[in-house]
Amino acid sequence: MTTLSIPPKAFLSGAMNMSTKMMEVDLTSIPTTTEDPPPPYKTETPLNDNPGFCEFAFHERQANSVPGGGMIARQYFSPCKSCSYLCGDEIPTSYRKNWPEWVDPSVNFRWESHVASKEPMLGGLHGELLGCWICWEYDQNWVKPMVPEDWYAHMRQHFKVDGYRVCKGKTGAMQRRRNCGLRHCPKIHS
Repeated sequence: MTTLSIPPKAFLSGAMNMSTKMMEVDLTSIPTTTEDPPPPYKTETPLNDNPGFCEFAFHERQANSVPGGGMIARQYFSPCKSCSYLCGDEIPTSYRKNWPEWVDPSVNFRWESHVASKEPMLGGLHGELLGCWICWEYDQNWVKPMVPEDWYAHMRQHFKVDGYRVCKGKTGAMQRRRNCGLRHCPKIHS
């Protein structure tokens, strides 16, 4: 272990008060780079065409990229105004299994991913069928809508295996693009 001893006086300023012990910093534990970058975000392809998401979910995804746009949190648990979809919030155990640092895709990302289902129980709980925004926004590939269990397996593949990264807010949860401080953040937002 490489250590650096720094006298406390080097840190004293104003109201700060430190003990008289020397501080040791483990220099080998400081990361030399940040996390791996996610796959490239394809901005050159227009994404104005809805490939199959519920119309309201599609517009909500766009609204969430504008400051002050989009729904408030509790609205994600109300029936969709367009198709009556009701979003679940259960995360299957299989999604988290053997993945200590698992990523919560967030309820609003799940809500934005819904596909209108004409048959109430076709998609499982609440008739839930979900498309994949990552496949659509990054590869312009529309995948067949999935029931929640399959959608979470699909998301696990993206996050754990493919290397896509979630942009996390102050609480550590996936944040909306409108709340991201970076102008062109390549990570996944809700």
